[in-house]
Amino acid sequence: MARTLHQLDADSILVNFLHAIDGTPLEGTNELNPRDCLKILALFRYINPTKEIRISGGREVNLKSIQPLGLYIANSIFVGDYLTTAGQARTKDQQMLEDLGFEVDFNQKE
Repeated sequence: MARTLHQLDADSILVNFLHAIDGTPLEGTNELNPRDCLKILALFRYINPTKEIRISGGREVNLKSIQPLGLYIANSIFVGDYLTTAGQARTKDQQMLEDLGFEVDFNQKE
């Protein structure tokens, strides 16, 4: 997928991680190993070095406590809820970004 997106010259690449939901066909599917998630992000960065890599759905469930490390690879994260699941609390995301030393304006509108 990373190579295909490179060939398509995609400017922004969203990386979602499976968050299995009860009552769906993937119910009971195990989460990914957090280290494997970092390797996936690193692969996307390696193949697409100049593109925006955005960590999206399932990051809280799969990256667990090493979520902050993903931001040394990716350019951004999605904050708030996703289409079918609740995301991490905005205040927790803000604290994580501040702890990393990033300055973010959460009130900025495009």
